[in-house]
Amino acid sequence: MPQSLSFDLSDKVVLVTGAGRGIGKAIAAACAARGAHLALGSRTVEESAATADECRAYGVRAEAYALDVASVASIQAFVGQALQTFGRIDVLVNNAGTNVTKPALAISEDEFDRIVDVNLKGAFFMSCAVAQSMVDRGIPGSIIQITSQVGVVGGALRSVYSGAKGGVGNLSRALAAEWAPHTITVNCVAPTFTRTPMLERALQNPEFAKNLEKVPMGRTAEPEEVAAAVVFLASDAARMITGQVLCVDGGYTAV
Repeated sequence: MPQSLSFDLSDKVVLVTGAGRGIGKAIAAACAARGAHLALGSRTVEESAATADECRAYGVRAEAYALDVASVASIQAFVGQALQTFGRIDVLVNNAGTNVTKPALAISEDEFDRIVDVNLKGAFFMSCAVAQSMVDRGIPGSIIQITSQVGVVGGALRSVYSGAKGGVGNLSRALAAEWAPHTITVNCVAPTFTRTPMLERALQNPEFAKNLEKVPMGRTAEPEEVAAAVVFLASDAARMITGQVLCVDGGYTAV
């Protein structure tokens, strides 16, 4: 009989960046609920520590570390600490992100650099650091990038963010092809507008708020709905899926 494929994450070691709030926090909790041990990173380590405390209630190990994904040195330190603590990494979730909601003609060079450094550069170097650990240990692995619907179709007031997230999509396809011989899958989850503190700040701009009308399902996503897609891609049930962008967008990119 064919081997049964499981959605369970028991004893997998999962790294989540930007784990202190919003989607990252929901991803950490969803993975913990399915038995994963967690290494959680964010610039505000106190927030990740609070997330780790909540995850331990599921009977798993969870540790929090300081992490700035715009810094390669910080990425290397974070991955090194996780490996020292857990011995291996099975899944990476590149969730940390930032955005500036304003017209393209008003974006400064500093804002451009920050958006690209966090969303694209950080995803690349974090992926490479974790993939290297998988290759060195000869273990299969999964890398999941949290991108955005506007990385697929674009969006007003989010030009640089859209470009960076679109870049992560193509980056992931390239890495999926390159690392497939090592049994490492690389995929993206692209959410629609999701109920998080970052969205609440963006919605203060009335012009931006009009974008919500474009979601056919007629509502924002819940962080847990995005987390569910991540759990699937992190599980053995998705081991033949790589180089894909899974839109959790209420139909936004379908029309």
